[in-house]
Amino acid sequence: AYIVMNKDELVKVNIDIMTIAAHARKIGWETISVSTLQRFIYLLKVLYSFINSSENNLFNQYHFNVTTFGPYSELIYRSVVFLLSTRRLEGDMDGDVKIISKDGVDEMDTERINWINSILLILGKYGENKIFGFIVNDPLYDVSVKSNLPSEIQVTSENETLLVLNDFKKAFEDTLPDTTSISKEEYISLYFDYIFSQIIKG
Repeated sequence: AYIVMNKDELVKVNIDIMTIAAHARKIGWETISVSTLQRFIYLLKVLYSFINSSENNLFNQYHFNVTTFGPYSELIYRSVVFLLSTRRLEGDMDGDVKIISKDGVDEMDTERINWINSILLILGKYGENKIFGFIVNDPLYDVSVKSNLPSEIQVTSENETLLVLNDFKKAFEDTLPDTTSISKEEYISLYFDYIFSQIIKG
């Protein structure tokens, strides 16, 4: 589907991607693949919905379709093309990119930066494949990929990823003395510590 994008929207996506690439480098990722960027921003959106079911999602401008490679957003694709062509990133659309400019990095509110950092740290701790293996096991994928339907992944309470995450939520919260005193970032970090400790036990 063709997406009409205004300039402001693209600028915001460029800032997101530059910030993600800069912060990924801080945890030792010199390069990041374009497909990882797609999956990572999908995670930012879905996990934000998981933690903030009653609030507007910070990452609402992103719409993802199902592909055999995982979630795909046209906005992200176009932004990477632009950032490569303007020499803010260097690399290959079909492979890895790396940041070569500070343009746009951290030009966003602190909540957004903190959320990007916390999800990056979880990926750094457990590894990309482990996190995506647990989260992106959405039956919608199989159905859409097999039938070749370009269906958008709806990030609503019926989203299969959110259903999986919510399955463990009560058991996880029972292990916490008080969920009101911890930040969103601490919550999501402790949640994955709990999940993977249970998977190892199981």
